[in-house]
Amino acid sequence: MSTQPEFTPTTSRSINKVKRMPERGKYDKPTIYKILDEGLVAHVGFALPYTVEDASQEPEDWPLVMPMAYSRIEDTVYLHGYISGRLIKALGPRNSDAPRPKVNITVTHLDGIVYAINPFHNSFNYRSACVFGYGRLVTDPEEKLTALKYITNQASGCFLPQHGDRTADRWEDSKPPGKIDLQSTGVIAVQIETASAKVRAGAPKDDKEDVSSEELNQKVWSGVLPIRSAYGPAESSDYTQTATPEFFDALMKSG
Repeated sequence: MSTQPEFTPTTSRSINKVKRMPERGKYDKPTIYKILDEGLVAHVGFALPYTVEDASQEPEDWPLVMPMAYSRIEDTVYLHGYISGRLIKALGPRNSDAPRPKVNITVTHLDGIVYAINPFHNSFNYRSACVFGYGRLVTDPEEKLTALKYITNQASGCFLPQHGDRTADRWEDSKPPGKIDLQSTGVIAVQIETASAKVRAGAPKDDKEDVSSEELNQKVWSGVLPIRSAYGPAESSDYTQTATPEFFDALMKSG
């Protein structure tokens, strides 16, 4: 785990090095962690032994990517799932002598569609974080409970910037988990070994000859269409008998 404020690549072969458009790459923890903390869904990549067509074939390691709820505490990303699910089995080996499974986690925020004169220069405005680490099954009850609280609150929108702080707490406003809930749910800790962010913002970047062409500019629109997430009015269940949580107000006003 890096204790430095940055994950600066040390060589051109460093797994976190941004190769394409390297000027968009960011390696500082504040940028990377802000992208993680403001997300709701992460895509988690790891390898599993599978057969594709014939069950009699010898299994091969295939990449698998799953959308997951998550949360970050310091330099660790936490995931949860059914204790017998493939994510928990793959990333949390019970044998302490087994090699630690490698994990890749990505989170992306889409901020706009970039329309260029030449469609080959179309793009997105975005903020993305890509982290690499090793999976570990959480066995300490206190760490597990804390991780589940953070995952619940992040997935509930409690950590979104509309609140300005982390005082919103869906976990504490909910029914406490029971013994069966905790026994049937596994938590994976992914210690971040290295990471990077990639950010694009601003206008399209067309070729100079196209930018200077009056004919093209009279014919083809270029610019940015912003994209913003919005929250609508809460839809209460048929059986609830209480008011909506107060932290919903900030989310709905932002839309």
